[in-house]
Amino acid sequence: MEILTALQWAKKGFIPNEGAKGTKQWTNCFYSAKAVYFKDSEVHEDKDTAKAILFAKRKEYRDVAKKREEKRIKNAVYREKMKTQWQWLQEGRIPNDNARWEVGEELNKIFCTCAYGSNYCYCHERYTHEPKNDEEMQKAIFDFHKNGNSWV
Repeated sequence: MEILTALQWAKKGFIPNEGAKGTKQWTNCFYSAKAVYFKDSEVHEDKDTAKAILFAKRKEYRDVAKKREEKRIKNAVYREKMKTQWQWLQEGRIPNDNARWEVGEELNKIFCTCAYGSNYCYCHERYTHEPKNDEEMQKAIFDFHKNGNSWV
């Protein structure tokens, strides 16, 4: 007597009978999730419907994976535009006075990465501007050397 979930039965070409209740059981010995299991007396063979169920599950999985990948790419693009004051100065951009600064340790937690130095402060590209002239750039570099990588 086999006891399997509806998806496991579908992989074998069977689907649960109409009105079959099944029994709710733990899925593994770690008690992390429960699933409804059906006995072999509660299912019948229907290869076409089983194939449709499997196709729908795979499509659902692909859609979720696609959304996850889009989110990962979006976060990566955002992350690439977060730089320290010195990095912005090297690229010829000056952080605005009202720039939002974030500590690297917090960014590492948000993006689940170790890409940011913990003690450095980062701001996004949208909080920077290109200098109007060389004097403004020189003043920004001088201020950086005087104050360091502080946002205060």
